[in-house]
Amino acid sequence: MTSAQRTGIPWAPMAATALLWGSAFTAIQVALPDYSPAAIALLRMATTVALLLPCLFLGRIGRLRRADALRMAAFGLTGMTAYQVLLCAGEQSVDAGTAAMLIAASPVFTTVLGMAFLGDRPGRRGLAGLAVALTGALTVAVTSGGGSGSLTGALMVLGAAATQATSFALQKPLLKKYSGAECVFYGSLFGMLPLLALAPGTVGQIAAADGHRTLAVLWLGVGCTALAFWTWSRTLGATTASTASLVLYAVPVAALLLDAVFLGNLPSLNAAGGGLLVLAGVAVATVRKAAPRAAEPVAERDPVAERKPVGSRR
Repeated sequence: MTSAQRTGIPWAPMAATALLWGSAFTAIQVALPDYSPAAIALLRMATTVALLLPCLFLGRIGRLRRADALRMAAFGLTGMTAYQVLLCAGEQSVDAGTAAMLIAASPVFTTVLGMAFLGDRPGRRGLAGLAVALTGALTVAVTSGGGSGSLTGALMVLGAAATQATSFALQKPLLKKYSGAECVFYGSLFGMLPLLALAPGTVGQIAAADGHRTLAVLWLGVGCTALAFWTWSRTLGATTASTASLVLYAVPVAALLLDAVFLGNLPSLNAAGGGLLVLAGVAVATVRKAAPRAAEPVAERDPVAERKPVGSRR
């Protein structure tokens, strides 16, 4: 596929990905009354592994090399276990839309990690965007609701954003060797291992839960992870990575709309303003102006092997 062929915007898969990832925040809110945060995380990862397991037997998912096992395990523990448990725990006192706005600050933490450990130099523009996004995240955290419980929940969600950023840094070298599906499968497999001790209690929660709350948990694995991975891969395959990244800015908007429609939650004006600051800061810090160059044919690439973090976002 040439660069000229990749200039169109695939609106359908982009919109589907944003809605699927955005629906994760609402699904967590629906499930929480009958399920603990750890149980939701365990069931979500177990569902994802079960859906992708046939791909392993059919050869669509390759074997994990022993030399990469430690890094893949670290990716799973941060991007799957820690991220999902912290996010679910935070959403016990923070509404879905607010949580999505806080998670949107994840690229800020990625930038900080790059500066601290990889020697990255974001420049004045990057630092300015970083400051704006952090200001927005703190505004959302402080104004997310009354009482210390809401503030604690908001800080947990920010912790989830930080662990997600850590997982992105760990995943980046793996994407040179493994497809997005392979990272999702093995990351979920490693991520669920620490939670298996909670399996008996989780079974009890399933037995006592209302059916619609169990369906919400299953949707997290089926729709928000497996299906979202497929639509995200379609997006990457139909356009450039920079255009596809616009999906990341649409996720909080989708989450806010779904939260309002299904749960009747609306963020405060201050929280909404803070969320806009987060998105603006992330855009300033991460969007780079491409250098002009003559159009030339490029080799066709596997869309799931693009250097973009996939599958662990929501």
